[in-house]
Amino acid sequence: MDRIESGKTGRYWLAGMIAVAAMLCIDGAGAAEQVTLRLSYTPYAAHIPAYVAKARGYYDKAGLDVQILPGRGSSVGAELVGSGKEPFGLLDPAAVLAARSQGIPIVVVATLSQDGGMALFATEQSGIKKVEDMKGRNVGVYTGSTTTIFLQALLTEHGLSMDDIKPVTVRSGTDLPLVLDGKIDAEVTIYTNELTAWSITHPELKLQIWHMADLGFSVPGTSIVTNETMIKTKPQLVKAFTLATIQGLDFALKHPQDAIKDFVAAVPELQANVETAKWNATIPAATSATTQKDGLGALDRAKWEQLDSLLATYGAIKAKVDLGELLKDESHG
Repeated sequence: MDRIESGKTGRYWLAGMIAVAAMLCIDGAGAAEQVTLRLSYTPYAAHIPAYVAKARGYYDKAGLDVQILPGRGSSVGAELVGSGKEPFGLLDPAAVLAARSQGIPIVVVATLSQDGGMALFATEQSGIKKVEDMKGRNVGVYTGSTTTIFLQALLTEHGLSMDDIKPVTVRSGTDLPLVLDGKIDAEVTIYTNELTAWSITHPELKLQIWHMADLGFSVPGTSIVTNETMIKTKPQLVKAFTLATIQGLDFALKHPQDAIKDFVAAVPELQANVETAKWNATIPAATSATTQKDGLGALDRAKWEQLDSLLATYGAIKAKVDLGELLKDESHG
């Protein structure tokens, strides 16, 4: 059956998915299975589907008692989940590929965002109108971040290198003050998080923004991960968790205001207006030609292949990862 998320077809698909999740209940007659979900970082809009699944009872109906844990970066989360110390994670694909390349048996079961969320921005005062204009300019460089790999790839694609720019080293939270002070002309960062937040907290900022996907670098975003042991020993639990989380995504796409309420109620220190803007920026990335064909959460192998190649080309991983071992799509009911 065609599983496009709209109209009667979408409703039939969702109803079927809910039924499957119920049938896969780990122990419907007894206590719910307790599991943890490790986030990539502190909670932000990309994590909303999990919070909705918990608040709306989708995990409960699947026989799961889910504890959502904040993260300290996707690399740490990938090690915890991949090693089997924790069962599930919502993590950045680049960190997942890096962990797999190191022999950590992490597995991807669904992708919640079909776009990695990265973008190049330039300040209006810089006068930068195209990639080539970054030559000789102050460009923010986040050492050790995937964004740096995309900056390198983008420069190479346009006949430049890192030697052609003036790198300004940034760390988490340090780039915004530098941008405001005019010390950074351009940077590759996350449009579904930082850039959207800046537009709310600093409306005076006038930035030109180019999504990396529109510049020829289309890669996956936040994904649900587990490990090989879980897949082999508790396949029904993995399926139930994955489908329940995708139900959360489906609800959040159709009812964004209610989803934000669920999210902020669970994480009250967050600002509802900022997270609303972030989620609105994320919504278009949740669907694609692949999800139109295979349903929400589907794994787009071509995008994973491009990311795999980029990481190998620029030395983030020693060799390309076997995607046949990494990608185990559990998004289908």
